[in-house]
Amino acid sequence: MGILAGQSAFYYLAAVSVASAILAITRRNPVHSMLWVLALFVHVAGIFLLLGAEFLAAVQVIVYAGAILVFYLFFLMLLDLPVEAAGPPFGAHWPLCAAAGLAFAAFAWYAHDPGLVPAMQPVEPATRSPGSLRSIGMALFTQFALPFEITSLILLAAIVGAVVVAKRKNVP
Repeated sequence: MGILAGQSAFYYLAAVSVASAILAITRRNPVHSMLWVLALFVHVAGIFLLLGAEFLAAVQVIVYAGAILVFYLFFLMLLDLPVEAAGPPFGAHWPLCAAAGLAFAAFAWYAHDPGLVPAMQPVEPATRSPGSLRSIGMALFTQFALPFEITSLILLAAIVGAVVVAKRKNVP
């Protein structure tokens, strides 16, 4: 693939990913939001394909677009959708959430500084594919161990939130 075609494909996939993420959180109909999340997952898989990480693209489609999205749809079935849709699109805590999002963006911008993290020595030879199972495992349990654990805590918080929302519906 030529450089211009690769860059064009990346910018397309990135722009549609950001747009579908925004549309997913702003739609009033939760099923429409899930469809936008599906579009997001597929376009992120396309970005992985451009990077040459075919395994991650397959995992993105199978695990996220398949299993996780089905889990979200089952969760939506537990909710009383007419009552949820009649309420405001954002809760009373949206300023706090917006502040947390801006703080995260500021931290991400600060972490972009190349001098912030010391350069690591390569763990494996450069002949290996960056999307191979060995390179993913080595990176996941060495360089990215802390972000991996933080992600697991975020997913745990989402599951606890789902249980709290579902439990709230059953209380008289």
